[in-house]
Amino acid sequence: MTTIIIHLALRILSWLPLEVARWLGRRLGDGVWLLNLREKKSALTNIRLAFPRLSDKEQYELAKSSVRSAGEWFCELGKVWAGSLDQLEAMAVTIQGLELVEAAKAQSRGVIILAPHLGNWEFAGLYLNKTLPLACLYEPPNVAGLESLMVSRRTRTGMSLYPTTAKGIVGLTRVLKAGGGIGILPDQVPRDLSSGCNAEFMGHSCFTQTLGLKLAQRTGAAVLFLVAYRVPQGFSVHITKAPELVSTGDTTDAATAMNKAIEELLRDYPEQYQWTYKRFRVRPQQGVNHYH
Repeated sequence: MTTIIIHLALRILSWLPLEVARWLGRRLGDGVWLLNLREKKSALTNIRLAFPRLSDKEQYELAKSSVRSAGEWFCELGKVWAGSLDQLEAMAVTIQGLELVEAAKAQSRGVIILAPHLGNWEFAGLYLNKTLPLACLYEPPNVAGLESLMVSRRTRTGMSLYPTTAKGIVGLTRVLKAGGGIGILPDQVPRDLSSGCNAEFMGHSCFTQTLGLKLAQRTGAAVLFLVAYRVPQGFSVHITKAPELVSTGDTTDAATAMNKAIEELLRDYPEQYQWTYKRFRVRPQQGVNHYH
């Protein structure tokens, strides 16, 4: 039943103007807030950790805005997943840094795209895919029946998907060595202890993925950050160079540099970061469990 409801909701949302879908998303966020669901609790915890200098009221309002933003992200999926290439192009209100991708392609150099959970990362990847076909890892969703929808929507513009297994990582490595592009969510907390390290983010140590860092050092690929910020009538796409330390430093230094870059990317739109996600987890567990 849950799968049917989500399919129907996304179909209806795909017919609506983007701003109407976003309005519904904010109301969805209000509902999550009023019901005191897990996402609200995680957002409040994360905002208090990340922005300790804000007053209690300011932290409360930013957390509430972030839950609304998460609702907008979901309600945007209808148009993002159903839109044609022309429609995706039309939703990109401004684009900065595309020349960085073109320069790497001209050198027949592999490109690692780091797309943090900021703005709408689903749109960002699908939009960039028209310029740089991407290969990405994916993990089947917890809701049964959604995998086929997710895969079909992401691959319709030519994106390739690999499972989150050793075989999938081999596939990404081959793409990079052939001069192609791969996409990675750099702030996704990995399950495997060997896939990350504890590094500072927003003043706190948290378990940080190291796959992109290791692939960069192994293949010599260019490393770029990609963000699609939510702006009126669409998205503002920003592509920037990752700090050199991401490709050259030891594991902890590279992960810290990556997290620092994400901090800078979210400064202007802090409410658009996925604060509903338990980002400040530490592995192996050290000190206080912030979400206990």
